[in-house]
Amino acid sequence: MDLKLLLDKKLVLSPEMRTLALRVGLGALVLLAALYALVLMPLRESTRLEADIADTRERTQRQQALMPAWSSIAALSQNASLGAVSVPRLEPVPRTRVYLMPEQIAHMARALGVEPLEVTLNPASLGQDSTSIQASGVFSGQMDGVRALLMDIGRAPWLARLERVELRAADGRLEVFLQLRIALAN
Repeated sequence: MDLKLLLDKKLVLSPEMRTLALRVGLGALVLLAALYALVLMPLRESTRLEADIADTRERTQRQQALMPAWSSIAALSQNASLGAVSVPRLEPVPRTRVYLMPEQIAHMARALGVEPLEVTLNPASLGQDSTSIQASGVFSGQMDGVRALLMDIGRAPWLARLERVELRAADGRLEVFLQLRIALAN
């Protein structure tokens, strides 16, 4: 019965109670804003910084893995004779035999102890430059073999230009991505 009386009673707020409720509400909002500014924002910033640190560490490890390779290439290129790095006279490949070039490049790589993972021609590249065709390849091998492959391709008489070279360390070996253009005879 007491519960029924309590439920039937109307709640009347005095002006002091309204002011108190308003102050408590504003205090709760200020407390939530302070909680966000003092706890949640630093947590979000910390998470972002940890992701940046992990990314930087990964890039540093990649660079540390490739640094001996780059220094070896630099040391060997300084000791190379002028004839080894001179540009040969351009001898374009006949258009009727260009389809054999991926296999020839793969054979060059195998002869140097480098494994050709993929070598392809891009026929669509003829639209950009009708005097050459783009070829790309991915190779895997030890530093000496990769260096020798790069030097041999650089001295190849059919090479119009080397467009892109990417090196990365993978399972104790180097993987190299080459994108080049092969000169075509008219």
